[in-house]
Amino acid sequence: MRLIPSLLSIGLGIAGLLGPAFAQDPQTRSYPDKPIRIVVPYAPGGFTDIVSRLVAQKMTARLKQAVVVENKSGASTILGAEMVTKAPADGYTLLMAVTTTLSTNPLLFKKLPYKTSDFTPVALTGLTPFVLLAHPSVSAATVKELVALEKSKPGSLNVATLGPGASTHLVAEMFTTVTGVKLTAVPYKGAGPALNDLVAGHVQLYFDGIATGAPHIRSGQLKGIGLTGETRSPAAPSLPTFTELGYPDMVAYSWYGLLAPAGTPAAIIDLLNKATNEALQTPDVRARVAADGAQAPIMSPQQFGELIASHTRTWGKIIAPLNIQLD
Repeated sequence: MRLIPSLLSIGLGIAGLLGPAFAQDPQTRSYPDKPIRIVVPYAPGGFTDIVSRLVAQKMTARLKQAVVVENKSGASTILGAEMVTKAPADGYTLLMAVTTTLSTNPLLFKKLPYKTSDFTPVALTGLTPFVLLAHPSVSAATVKELVALEKSKPGSLNVATLGPGASTHLVAEMFTTVTGVKLTAVPYKGAGPALNDLVAGHVQLYFDGIATGAPHIRSGQLKGIGLTGETRSPAAPSLPTFTELGYPDMVAYSWYGLLAPAGTPAAIIDLLNKATNEALQTPDVRARVAADGAQAPIMSPQQFGELIASHTRTWGKIIAPLNIQLD
């Protein structure tokens, strides 16, 4: 299972970005002539919000026009996404979407107020793998040992999740599918309480983002069992991937990136893609993304759209047998 395009395809995307200046296109000759708004469907302070503001700052310098972040949180990113679908398709309102927005919400909600086709991909801004964390009281130190432990004591392992349909729940379900291990899900209302209970030993396992999980591994408070990325993470270089450990189908990421309303002129999409990718390559943005264990490969709008579709297919296979409906 490969969820990130090959280096060759990314290289071709970079070559496309180095073509004639977009300013020569009639559609972008005067664009932008007013501030651009990036709608972040989360509250201020989280990783998605922080990266959005860093990228917006760099885009402002490149586009010679203010790029501002507006937070519109709530309803599993639905409120922010719906806001952007109602905006004019002129390149002045963008959405910082995440996996939830387009790859899982359409599979979990029957009455979603938007469709995937309501958006046009602009640029990927990051991919973050998950890490399987375990409390030190769990005797297993590797995936194979964890599988053997559960087989010897069926039903003895529990895993914290953020509720049915949340990424933490779906990646745990992927784990059970790949390994055959049965885990008892313990739902929490937030990542903070889930992680706190794991550290306290009230639950045994939790699939967390590498950014928040790695510090607990380094401190010895928790054990890292495996990483769902295709390669090891600089945030935890000693932590092996599930692929290395013999589970090549245990590959999962949270993606996040910019979308525009469908119908936005292609020349404007290309200009925004170029500005975003240039922003991601600046040293301070790259350092922040890397520090949080994320990747930000340069992609064209088409490649980003293909990545979204690939992730949607992956999660669709996990969600289908679960019969989860959140409305």
